[in-house]
This record gives sequence, structure tokens and C-alpha cells, in this order.
Amino acid sequence: MKIVLKKLNFSQGTWSLRDFSLELLHGSLTAIVGPSGSGKTTILRIIAGLEPPSSGRILFGAQDVTGVPPERRNVGLVFQNDALFTHMDVLSNVSFGPRMKKEIGHARMARRALDLVHLNGFETRSINSLSGGEKKRVAIARALAFKPAALLLDEPFSGLDANLKEKMKSLVLELKEKTGLTIVLVTHDLDDAFFLADRMVVVNNGEVEQEGAPAEIFLKPCTRFVKEFVSDYVVAEGKGGKGFVEAKFRAPAAKPGKVIVGVKKSNIRFDDVPGMQK
Repeated sequence: MKIVLKKLNFSQGTWSLRDFSLELLHGSLTAIVGPSGSGKTTILRIIAGLEPPSSGRILFGAQDVTGVPPERRNVGLVFQNDALFTHMDVLSNVSFGPRMKKEIGHARMARRALDLVHLNGFETRSINSLSGGEKKRVAIARALAFKPAALLLDEPFSGLDANLKEKMKSLVLELKEKTGLTIVLVTHDLDDAFFLADRMVVVNNGEVEQEGAPAEIFLKPCTRFVKEFVSDYVVAEGKGGKGFVEAKFRAPAAKPGKVIVGVKKSNIRFDDVPGMQK
């Protein structure tokens, strides 16, 4: 399912979305990255219908779902804290959505979802008996149980050790290949975004700074913010004159006056210069 956000406006506390537009392609895995408070999670909640925008439109394919309630949007949302029901066993947690929708065969749908995340045989286990990685898988299975057209993941690898994190990343890629779902991933970890995403969206202060293929954003950041946040650039200000910027490093300057320069850390070399401290 293709998801299009058109000129969304939304205010909450000290920040807001301003004419926010974004296109999420069918079957793609899009990573949304940005600093804390930039609006990443709220974008997911708006797509899911949990937060209404003050203006703008949300399209699922050709259908305008701006005023459609969450239970009728056919998207699965995995919360950062998993939000599992600890008084229910695994199967009851995963079948909760289809059961509430009065789907015929909701237990069968739940078992199919558990199979997708490799948790066969866990149906009667209690939530409190599960490891962190197993709880994440249950949360994803619950979001998949009613066969959504899109899967929204809010920091799905937070709190996992390195080994479990790699396994979960592999699982997400496997789900993308098996299901063909449109997947939207919110993460603070740029390595995860570069590894998983077909497309990456960098947001800052409720606006899109840059979007494109991860390699394109890494190699060709288009704003100073993106250079500092996403790539391995060092950014410094200085004054141009006599062909060089004099700041923390020296680089060709196009014209005299104040100059902002971005240099990739991997391209910086320190030479021994008498009297200079590294």
C-alpha cells in the first residue's frame, strides 16, 4: 500500500509539523530519523490514526483516510515499549486484534503471525516469562495478525543487546521479503537505518530536511543539519580569505567572508606540524 502525507499540520507542546509532506512507496522500507523531539513517533501515530492533524490529508492508495479511525485503517503499529498485555498468554496477545474485529479464525491468524516471527510453540507462554527479543517478536506478530497493508515500527530494537538486535534486524528484512508490506521504521540508530531502509527521511523540527536512498543521503547531504546528523562530516565556521578557510582545518574557499565547510571525518589526515597540537 502506498501512503501519502500531504501538507500535514500538527501542534503538540513546543513543536509542530508544518506543511509536512511525505510519500511512502508500496512495498518499501522507509526509515525516519532525526533528533529527539523532531516528530518521528508522532508521524507514525498520525499515519495510524492515533493523532489527528489540524489540516492536510492522509492517503492510503487512492483512499483519503484523514478522518478514518485507527481500527479501520488496516495498519499495524508496534510501540517502542511493546505494550503487551501481561495478564494474557502469547496467543491471546497476538489474536487480540482479530478477535476484537470479530474475525473468523482469529486463533489461526495469530498462529500464522507467530510463525512469521519464528515463535511456534510459544502460544501458552506468559509474557513475563519471555526475553526482551521474544517480547519484541510477540509485539510484531500482534501487529501482523490481522494482515495489515502497512507495518509501523517505533524504535523496535531499543533495549536489545547487540546479538538480539542483529537477529531482529534480519527478521524485519525477512518480513519485508515474505509479506511485501509497506514498512515504516522510526529509529535513532543511523546504522539500523542505513542497513535496513530502501529510503531514508531525515526530519528536524517537524520538517523534512532530506529524503532519498540511504547512500545518497550519506554521500550527498543537502543541508548543514543533515551533514552533522547523518554523515561522518565535521562542520565548522570560519572566515574565507586568500583562498582558504581558517577554522579547525584548511580547505579551498570560494569567496571571502563567513564560510561554512563540511568535511568527512574519513577524509581528514593529521600531519605533524611544528608547534601545532592535534
